[in-house]
Amino acid sequence: MKKILYIAFGVLSLVACKLDDNIDPNYPLTETLSPRSRLAAVETRLYAVQAGTLYSMAKIWTNTVAGNHYYYAAPMTTDYQMNITSTYRNAIWNDSYLALANAAQIRDFKDGASYPYHVAVAKILMANSMQYIVDLYGDAPYSDAFKLVASPSPKYDKGADIYKDLVVKLNEAINVLDPAITNPAIVGEKAIGATEDYIFKGDLAKWKSLANTIKLRILLRQSNVTDASVKQFVESELSKMSNATFVSSDVTINPGYNASTAASQNPLYSNYGRYTFAGAVNNDGWRYYKLSDHFAKLLNGDASKPTAGVVDQRGSKMYTLVNGKLAGIEQGQTKPAGTVENDYSSVGWKLNDTPANGSSMNGYIMLNSESELLQAEAAVLYPQYFSGAQQHYEKGVSASFVFYGLTSADATAYLTQLNATAAGWTGSPNKIAAIQMQRLIALDMVRPFETYLNYLKTGYPVTPLALTASYPNKPYRLIYPTTEYSSNSSNVPNITTNDVFVKNQYTPFWLR
Repeated sequence: MKKILYIAFGVLSLVACKLDDNIDPNYPLTETLSPRSRLAAVETRLYAVQAGTLYSMAKIWTNTVAGNHYYYAAPMTTDYQMNITSTYRNAIWNDSYLALANAAQIRDFKDGASYPYHVAVAKILMANSMQYIVDLYGDAPYSDAFKLVASPSPKYDKGADIYKDLVVKLNEAINVLDPAITNPAIVGEKAIGATEDYIFKGDLAKWKSLANTIKLRILLRQSNVTDASVKQFVESELSKMSNATFVSSDVTINPGYNASTAASQNPLYSNYGRYTFAGAVNNDGWRYYKLSDHFAKLLNGDASKPTAGVVDQRGSKMYTLVNGKLAGIEQGQTKPAGTVENDYSSVGWKLNDTPANGSSMNGYIMLNSESELLQAEAAVLYPQYFSGAQQHYEKGVSASFVFYGLTSADATAYLTQLNATAAGWTGSPNKIAAIQMQRLIALDMVRPFETYLNYLKTGYPVTPLALTASYPNKPYRLIYPTTEYSSNSSNVPNITTNDVFVKNQYTPFWLR
């Protein structure tokens, strides 16, 4: 933590390249930089975190991809075996805290009263990212974490306390935005300029809708918690959201991504797209991944899956076809005799586009389909506050079809077919299972970690382990990085590999 905080204090390492005239990666991030000079870079870096190693980990653990063992000797061995140690995917923690520390410098700016809307947006961005630290690690540095050199070895806060404060901060942000949305004339010189905000171009109403949607996600994650005080807080907050506005279109970010250098590409494409900026095949990313047998069968409507008999048209948009259908590798399997690399589907969608097109693609902070499925979940779990579960579910599926270049009519036909199966709204064992199945498909290309976390909470959809798995279930959490044990040893909980796979006091509080 100490090293991360010093980096955040000393250098603007938010983007690796100057994407436009507003961001210079070599400019020192000192306390004199105003929120106007920080916000765009903070947004860019926070998005890059979710487009990094968190993304690929979630795709592997939701069993939508498998390693290309035709080009690599033993791909995904650690992920398949789930050999979780203090060195496993440390970038999730390190990059998150670096980005969060920079966002906190907007939130805590000494003249914050002059930038109320920038401060509100910083609180929203921090809630969106800090939630995942709690989801993946449980207790974590928070209240002392962003004091930089004043607290280089911050204490660990309880996950439930962090969650509660994230909701409090979101409420604070919404309370600041509300008067400005109702009466834009009061904003004046305090407005967020369009070039300062790569996500909503200063549109405060859209920021409020995103804040509400993040708040709903945080509250719903706690629906299984039995602690009386947590339940009371969650229900109290949910009861106030019946008339809230939520995200109704895809939330994107694009600071000018392009193919001039690796660092200027959209980070998702840079990490997992087919080509490098120079036009070579991305052997360190795209080629490493093949479609999994499990996901191929779900999308093909294989008789062994709950989608039996229903071919999902989105599958051919998401992954490449082989002889007219999807073909996947079973996680952990050895090479079947007589097969070659091209016998299996590769990653498709925009990640299979040209260097120019793929590099310049938008980043996705949240999808419309994600918001609709979240509202469907809210109506199922808390019908006293929300309604229209099936309508939101169907709107979520329709939005997903449109996202992948299909039509609402295609979605309607698909839903009609799906209703006759165990995966549809009518035939599913419960409505959360139906929602989770669509969450898996809708978010696979951009936000698969939401599906994984909800899988841990609900057990849906049924997700097989790799053949070489060393444990009987998926990980409930990650282990704190080695750097925490060396630089913050007096505060960091001592987590063992066994703690990752059993539910105990170290499990994220909403999952115990």
